[in-house]
Amino acid sequence: MAFADPQSQRAPSSSSSSISTRGWNYDVFLSFMGEDTRHNFTDHLYRALDQKGIRTFRDHEELRRGEEIAAELLKAIEESRICVVILSKNYARSRWCLDELVKIMGWKKCMGQLVLPIFYQVDPSNVRKQKGSYEEALADHERNADEEGMSKIKRWREALWNVGKISGWCLKNGPEAHVIEEITSTIWKSLNRELLHVEKNLVGMDRRRVSSSSSSSTCIGPWEYEVFLSFRGQDTRQNFTDHLYAALSQKGIRTFRMDHTKGEMILPTTLRAIEMSRCFLVILSKNYAHSKWCLDELKKIMESRRQMGKLVFPVFYHVNPSDVRNQGESYGEALANHERKIPLENTQRMRAALREVGNLSGWHIQNG
Repeated sequence: MAFADPQSQRAPSSSSSSISTRGWNYDVFLSFMGEDTRHNFTDHLYRALDQKGIRTFRDHEELRRGEEIAAELLKAIEESRICVVILSKNYARSRWCLDELVKIMGWKKCMGQLVLPIFYQVDPSNVRKQKGSYEEALADHERNADEEGMSKIKRWREALWNVGKISGWCLKNGPEAHVIEEITSTIWKSLNRELLHVEKNLVGMDRRRVSSSSSSSTCIGPWEYEVFLSFRGQDTRQNFTDHLYAALSQKGIRTFRMDHTKGEMILPTTLRAIEMSRCFLVILSKNYAHSKWCLDELKKIMESRRQMGKLVFPVFYHVNPSDVRNQGESYGEALANHERKIPLENTQRMRAALREVGNLSGWHIQNG
């Protein structure tokens, strides 16, 4: 088994599995308000990433001229694996930053890009609900806005709401070096895909804040499971999934797997397990899409990823990632069968979930 990015395929090697890569120009894109953090936190973070060999895009001050976001920045967002958004006091005062954020959140939605917010001297709820300096900034933008401008502001508000719901770091007063080290380490591990490692100091909507004397707020999540396994029983239950479950258990990783499925409807037990899991392993095998249960499970998983920023790791088990993404081969046949039996609106959501998971980096297992 080898780590793979499903977007493109290399020629097969002599090993038992093939590795695929996507042609990213940057590992990380930094979105920030220059006057707040360019010469302190952002500069220190950029240097720490650079020292680890992580290719990072940050704009130069000369790019930020005029009201419209530069095409170079839009292109850089599309060509970056991860976007780090540094949400500081005056971030929302910049039309440029807000346009950047709309692009980032749109790219996250359609391409599954990983977005990591840093709440720098601001409360995540103020970003999410546009309170405090964020409320003042949006009110200023609205004061002179015409109909087109109000439409744009509505998109800004939606992007702020969505980024404010994602797990990230909350920096209060105090030394920043340790927090920068944590952020850099998390990005490094994400890029290298050390399976199932989730940093301890992430701030999430559904996690309880814990006050401490450190510079960052830590939080404890009420997770019952570290990992949720989504798989098609007839394909992998007695082989790959069983072996993976055993390996996770030996590591002490609490893992949920549904051993027996009955009927067409997904059980409330499974839905609750998805809500109470930190991350997901989706084992996409030949007959995965033939199961309405699996597809309903996948819809819920991808919804949890979008709304809560949870991690999803696909495993392409003897299937081509492009067949999952584009619903080709057995996936196309399965969806065609579903469309004959269930409402089109439902199958469209299934297709959207498959496209989204097919665009994520994961593992591609072929013969061997």
